[in-house]
Amino acid sequence: MSCSAVASYNESRALTYAKLAGAAYCSQESLESWSCGSKCEADVSAVTVCTGDHVKAFVGLWEGKCLVSFEGTSDIASFIKDLEFMKSGTSWDVCDGCKVHGGFLDEYNSVKQCVQTALTGNGCPTGSPIRTTGHSLGAAMNSLALLDLAQEGWEIEESYDFGKPRTGDSKFAATHNALFADRAWRVTHSHDPVPQVPPDSLIVDWHFEHVEPEIYYKGSVSEGYKQCTKAHDDTKCVEQYWNVPLDLLHIADHLTYMGTDTSFFGCDNSAEQSRSIVL
Repeated sequence: MSCSAVASYNESRALTYAKLAGAAYCSQESLESWSCGSKCEADVSAVTVCTGDHVKAFVGLWEGKCLVSFEGTSDIASFIKDLEFMKSGTSWDVCDGCKVHGGFLDEYNSVKQCVQTALTGNGCPTGSPIRTTGHSLGAAMNSLALLDLAQEGWEIEESYDFGKPRTGDSKFAATHNALFADRAWRVTHSHDPVPQVPPDSLIVDWHFEHVEPEIYYKGSVSEGYKQCTKAHDDTKCVEQYWNVPLDLLHIADHLTYMGTDTSFFGCDNSAEQSRSIVL
């Protein structure tokens, strides 16, 4: 396992966060009653669901602290293809001089006010320690939330997210890493194609760069993981597989993290069970 100077990654915590990230795909009713099945095994209460333009987030109380979890997209194949060939970089005043993906920012902004109001309503006003998670598009929203909520005065205590696409440029990544590299972990899995997009270079270098550290599982949790940073680049982790057309055959690697269904599969309610991924 690669080593770096950041605080220790906690696999048992990641296992729980994977379920909390996957729970964000479940119905509002099952989240508010915290009855979404195996993804709702953690003792979470006082759940508020925030509905955005295309996806949602939920805020709840867990272990005496507020938790925010961001939902990802269900149409994975279209999401990947859009990010492979299109880029909408926009300046963001929360991060001095950086650019972030405009679509991700729009989606985060659509739930931002509700999330902040729910945090305060749950007894976690600015200055309170909070935890965050997300999967796929939700993981990108999570990265934006970390910077935004910290600037607004919340204390980011811990964050794990899964299958995150590149969210912003190198300045964004540097700012994110400087603030959160000792408490936020980006988990990737096997040939998951989503972390490969938007590409960091193609015909034109867009300067999109992943945040660190990366925790990479080549296979199952029992097979172990590697920790990657630029400073200790003895392996490229998930990025070694950059071949998006081929990686589209591995969408299943995006839908399961830490042995958990990190999508709408596995939600214990009929609405989610009847849906299907558009391929």
